[in-house]
Amino acid sequence: MEICSWDQARERAAAFTRRLEPLLATPDEAVGGVLGEPLRALADMPPYDTATVDGWAVSGPGPWRVRAATRRDMFAGMDYHEASNHTLLRDGQAAPVTAGEPLGAGVTGVVHQNRSRVDGTLLKLLQTNRYRSSEPAQFAGSNYIEPGAGVRARGSDAGAGSMLLPEGEPVTPAVAALAALAGHDALSILPMPIIGLIRVGDDVLDRGIARAGLTRDGVTPALPGWIAGIRGRCQPTRIVTEGDGELIDVIDDVISDVVITSGPSADAAVRRVLSGMRADILVDGVDCQPGSHMLLAQLQDGRPLIHCGGMPADALATLLTLAAPIICALTGLPDPAQVGRMDEPVIGDRRRTLLMPVVSTSPRNNGVSLARPGGPSGLFALARASGLVVIPPEGRRTNESVTVLPMP
Repeated sequence: MEICSWDQARERAAAFTRRLEPLLATPDEAVGGVLGEPLRALADMPPYDTATVDGWAVSGPGPWRVRAATRRDMFAGMDYHEASNHTLLRDGQAAPVTAGEPLGAGVTGVVHQNRSRVDGTLLKLLQTNRYRSSEPAQFAGSNYIEPGAGVRARGSDAGAGSMLLPEGEPVTPAVAALAALAGHDALSILPMPIIGLIRVGDDVLDRGIARAGLTRDGVTPALPGWIAGIRGRCQPTRIVTEGDGELIDVIDDVISDVVITSGPSADAAVRRVLSGMRADILVDGVDCQPGSHMLLAQLQDGRPLIHCGGMPADALATLLTLAAPIICALTGLPDPAQVGRMDEPVIGDRRRTLLMPVVSTSPRNNGVSLARPGGPSGLFALARASGLVVIPPEGRRTNESVTVLPMP
């Protein structure tokens, strides 16, 4: 199979038509997934009138006779199991409330604590132009407030049955909180795809300083975080050191939606194994740097297998080129690639696409510039980069549009 261009590789990855099956999860368990159906309010939001400020719940025009507040007062007229009957807030009465506290029948408004004062047993309004002054506050000539003042009305945010979020929306912690407030105990979601990681070979070190011709493994520590950034969930890395037979067994044994292999000298072994497993090779090398040896295959069971090499820059390029569009295909999420503009000219390679680390310089017009110290494989630049820019062989001029792959 011939080496393909970077654009062709990404198109082939995005062409995966397999979708994950939706499942039910509690709101906290659903975080990280994608809504499998629209999120709707199961009841009015808020479910009852609430106070918007700290102050006094009042009924009718003032002045108001103050009485001690109880929970039964604030829920007056509501059918709660802890109370057999309720004492209504009657006309001309006031009871203290705090912001967010539910209000019951009889409450016509809430007076801010700084706009009122208790005079004996009566609550009276203060003159609005003086209550913040250093001069002594004076009582207002009128104790009238607009009905509904200081009250957040029941259903003012959303009515029962209304759509809060569309299908396909990522479930963030805020979405989980919204679902709980909307009355949901379970959500239908497309879960984060499970990624099975396999490191092939024992020619890297897991700890300590590089020695005896061996280098530290820089890919395995980075993959889980990078994959989480493109909305995947990793299993613990499996390490294969016993040859092709063991690699075949591990690929078959790992329970995942996507398989990713790595290893600095694993290219040949992975290709031999995939040939023996009769996998469908979709991408076998890409005309880009870094990541020229990336590989994408579809196993007999339908799962995609991605080989990302053994260098961190190669692995990141592979994830953003192949893994990100596959995860989008599995979950229905939009492609994270963005359009930016170069703040400086970049000379192309003339033969291949370059994936170069950049930093954002102008969020308003999506301006980016090369991260320095740079170079396509520079880890120092990757450590401070906000993304990778796709530079075609002919290069890019200043202010010319470019594709930017956000850093996971």
